[in-house]
Amino acid sequence: MGRSENPVDYSVPERGHLAAQLRESRLSAELTYQQLSVRSGLSSATLKRAASGSKTPTEATVIRYLKACGGSDPEIAAGKVYWRRARAAERGFVGRSTPSASLIGTQGELSQALVCLYQRDGAPSLREMQRRAGKEWLAISSASRIINRQALPTTPAQMQAFLRACSVPEKQQGPWLDTWSRLVGPGRFAVVRSERLEKWRLLRNAVVHGDSQVLSEVAYSDSIPPRPGAAGRSGPSTMWDRLLYESFVTLDYEVFGKVSTTLIR
Repeated sequence: MGRSENPVDYSVPERGHLAAQLRESRLSAELTYQQLSVRSGLSSATLKRAASGSKTPTEATVIRYLKACGGSDPEIAAGKVYWRRARAAERGFVGRSTPSASLIGTQGELSQALVCLYQRDGAPSLREMQRRAGKEWLAISSASRIINRQALPTTPAQMQAFLRACSVPEKQQGPWLDTWSRLVGPGRFAVVRSERLEKWRLLRNAVVHGDSQVLSEVAYSDSIPPRPGAAGRSGPSTMWDRLLYESFVTLDYEVFGKVSTTLIR
């Protein structure tokens, strides 16, 4: 007869509840850890740790564990909920509520709300977020900037991808997309074509195509202020610093009709 398992660790209650659900599924399926290992493709040690309550397993481990136990779709969905709660509790996110999208009034509030969505979903890894985003591409670097409050989504598609990556159901995404459009989208800007914007267009094209003559005429004109901290520096080495610092995507929106990027400062 095999050795009995240690009691579930309830030091983090939500994590303990997840472990208890996993154990109950295995016992209901009347499987040993060795049999479960064969079915799931995971090692017995990994499966035992997942059901110990001492550490939150990965979401993929939870899903494979439950599927190997013959879990139904509702049971697997419940397992995902338990996993999100355990992960959020383990990282200290329990008790933080996400505001209603329609009540968000500033870009800063929207940024914080998106972080809350991410935390409530168990703070999935960046690669997992990219996988969840599916058909709407979500670059790992973009997701990182959003969850670290360095930027907001730059387009409706990226906003939708981020929401999907945070497991926001499609039927609940409408208010969030409306709020993004109200605070960040094209309607937020009133850009007027100007000589300065035209110089930025010429400068960008010169950099892309290596047109040194245009660079010498436009790059360091008084109409293009240097990046703070770049005083005393000149030449091509500072060119990309300037391009990134200035409102370059605003130019793209005005000239090419693309949606502008807004950084959280």
